[in-house]
Amino acid sequence: MLQKTLSLIGLGMLLTLLQATLFNHIHLLGYAIPLPYVYLLIKFPSNTPRIVYLVTGFLLGLIVDIFSNTPGMTAASLCAIGLVTPWLFNAFAPKDRGEEILHPSTRSMGAKSFYLYAFFITLLHCIIFFCIETFTFFNLQVLLLKIMCSTALTFGLIFVFEHLHPRRSKASS
Repeated sequence: MLQKTLSLIGLGMLLTLLQATLFNHIHLLGYAIPLPYVYLLIKFPSNTPRIVYLVTGFLLGLIVDIFSNTPGMTAASLCAIGLVTPWLFNAFAPKDRGEEILHPSTRSMGAKSFYLYAFFITLLHCIIFFCIETFTFFNLQVLLLKIMCSTALTFGLIFVFEHLHPRRSKASS
C-alpha cells in the first residue's frame, strides 16, 4: 500500500515537472495543448475517498496554475474532475470485482474499459478547462476545436504513459 502511495506521489511530481518545463510550451497549431496531469487522478485506486480526489486535484491544479500562469483554471477543473472520477470509475470498472481494490490500468480493467474511462475523464477535463479559459461561447468553433485537439493530444500522452509502466507478473502484484 505504501509503495502504491509513493508511486502516485512520484507520478504527481513527474507530471507537474513535465507540465511546467515541457508541456506548457507546446501549442500545436494554436489549438492542441497537452494537459496530461489529469492522469494522476485516473490512476487512483478504487477505494480512494472522494475528498482525496478533491484535495489532490486542488493542490495539483494550484501548483500547475502557478507554473502555467493560469490563475485557478487548472485547480477548478481538477476539483470538478475529482468529483466525478469515482462515479466514472464505477461506471467503467469490471462488474465482477466484488470488494477487491482495483488499481486502474489496462491490465486490471481491460484495455477497452480503461481507455474509455481515461478518455471520458480527459474529455471532461478539457471541456471544463477551456470553458473556464474562454469564459464565453461567442466563438464556439474555436472552443470546440481546442477541446477536441487537446483531448486527443492529452489522451495520446496518457496512452503512452500507460504503456511506459513496467509489466509485472501476477505473483508480484
